Amino acid sequence: MKFSLARPALALAIMATLASCGGGGKATFPINVTVSNVRYPGLVLTTNGQDLTVNPPSATSATDATVPDVVLAFPNQIEYGQTYEVIPKGATVSNHVPSGGAQPKHQTCAPVTFPAYGTAGQLAKIDVRYACAINTYALTGAVKGLTGTGLVLANGSTTGTIAVSPALDANKAPTGADVPLTMNPVPYGNTYGVTVLTQPTNPSQTCTVTGGANGTGGGTMDDAAEAAKGVSNLVVTCVTNK
Repeated sequence: MKFSLARPALALAIMATLASCGGGGKATFPINVTVSNVRYPGLVLTTNGQDLTVNPPSATSATDATVPDVVLAFPNQIEYGQTYEVIPKGATVSNHVPSGGAQPKHQTCAPVTFPAYGTAGQLAKIDVRYACAINTYALTGAVKGLTGTGLVLANGSTTGTIAVSPALDANKAPTGADVPLTMNPVPYGNTYGVTVLTQPTNPSQTCTVTGGANGTGGGTMDDAAEAAKGVSNLVVTCVTNK
């Protein structure tokens, strides 16, 4: 009699133990996340109805050459066989590539190395990796009055040079019409300063740069520039030398 009473009690104990492990005996997996180079707050990752706020390392500043990785895990584990896809909250996804969503200010973060999606149990553990990059913005404008050849513009000493040719008519003669100007993009927070490296010849001209944040072709790619998706007011004015 004692034995027959013990068997149901033992069965109930086993069921309780399995339930406490999650899912009636199914193995569970934590979703681990590593984020590199996050320098500003704002990144929120989401999957399976859970959100994970990723803040930059508190001991570093946004201007440090490198910052430590941030290692976190979603609060709840998922069961064997469940699918997951870790994306920035509110992002749109096309072929497992997220776009937009709750990104850090001044940065864009995307999954790298390991897929950010899968099925629990495919691998021994779930490790999702994201990397963040500082946003870059356009630096554009126009060249006016250019009729000579050989004009070369530069932005500082490390972003390369841009050669600009004059607009031509049907007979390939210079017209002096405005020529669109596109310099290399500039990361948020970086300074820029567009200058004339080589003045045009044939005919000889003198070109000067205006615009930018400081009015002379320079400035800092800041919040105002970010909101406008770049700086577009550069003007290079060329005058023929007498």
